[in-house]
Amino acid sequence: MKWISFIALLPLAASALPVLPGENFRVQIPGEYIVNVKNSFNKSAMNVKKRLGKNLFLVSAQEGSEASEIGLPNYAYFGNYMEMARPNDEMFSNQFHHEMIGTIGAWDITKGSSEIIVAVTDNEFMVEHEDLKNQWYVNANEIPNNNIDDDNNGYVDDVIGWDFIGQDNEVAHKTVTHGTHVAGIIAAETGNKVGGAGIAPGVKVMPLRWYGDDAPWTSAVVAETYHYAVDNGAKIINTSYNIDGLVDDQVYLNAIEYATSNGVLIFNSAGNSGKKDPARGVLDDLILVCSVKSKSWGEDKKSSFSNYGKGIDICAPGDPILAPLNLMSQKVNKYGKLQGTSMASPAAAAVAALIWSAHPNFSAEEVKQRLYESADSIEKRNFWYRGKLGHGRINALEAVK
Repeated sequence: MKWISFIALLPLAASALPVLPGENFRVQIPGEYIVNVKNSFNKSAMNVKKRLGKNLFLVSAQEGSEASEIGLPNYAYFGNYMEMARPNDEMFSNQFHHEMIGTIGAWDITKGSSEIIVAVTDNEFMVEHEDLKNQWYVNANEIPNNNIDDDNNGYVDDVIGWDFIGQDNEVAHKTVTHGTHVAGIIAAETGNKVGGAGIAPGVKVMPLRWYGDDAPWTSAVVAETYHYAVDNGAKIINTSYNIDGLVDDQVYLNAIEYATSNGVLIFNSAGNSGKKDPARGVLDDLILVCSVKSKSWGEDKKSSFSNYGKGIDICAPGDPILAPLNLMSQKVNKYGKLQGTSMASPAAAAVAALIWSAHPNFSAEEVKQRLYESADSIEKRNFWYRGKLGHGRINALEAVK
């Protein structure tokens, strides 16, 4: 490059070097060398510009001198070398929860592995949403639309998830938005210049519709959904639903046991009743997630609606979070803010997915413990809830280290 060869000839001081546009590159600063002084070398003979450390000096020397022979060139680096670059998603700056939990820093280590599948049990999924269409788990053993159960798993054409309410593969439904938002919190695509970003955009989401007005929510539906998630490779299940009434349903308890005994983590919302010690708190095998405020004011304070107390394991931003929406009859790509422990639970599940991506040999128990140990204490901001908010608020950056 002529630019580089020209600059290399200039007797520039480091402080006067220009910043040029284009790709990153480096230029050797003429006459500057970095010397690690040894006992046999006469330090007093050097033209020392700066001491850099023990026995380490920046010196000015002529080419061919002793200092230039034993020293290393001092380079000036041009361009942008910062790794913590903000993604170009247009609404990212409105997703304050990323700043709270150190998402960008965590992405320097991992954005999530496509080998990690997070199953979301919910009511609808806008499969073609611009920020989610590339983020779904795809069953590679199933041939689309041939009306044959190619992989013999009992489900015909289950290429992208399954609808356990309608008993078909249509997980997209015209109903109140919830599942789309939850899925987007976990894995909305980043770097595509639209919308926002999920916490773990590199992982895959398995959309499992298990709730809706077209059929009852039953023990059988719950059990079948969990078994499907486990049998088809999910490492994490997120359930943003009120399961207080299921704590004495043995079918449900057996489904939890089936998942956890197969090394699958289950995240569940703590509940939005503002109650202490919710009934679901007795379920030790679940990771119950409470919600804290995710605004620059009031950050990390327990959301007024969030349950707390016995059995709560960890907290996460959920008040509010901006993510993709499904506006039912409108086939458009929309985004919006929702609040609830329904939003906090997938945020915590996404951090667990990042941990597993960074440490693929971790057991489920090790992932859980890393999630807990890396959490930030929020007790100073929640004086009246000390000891009642689990291990604290999730910290993605600390979790993946």
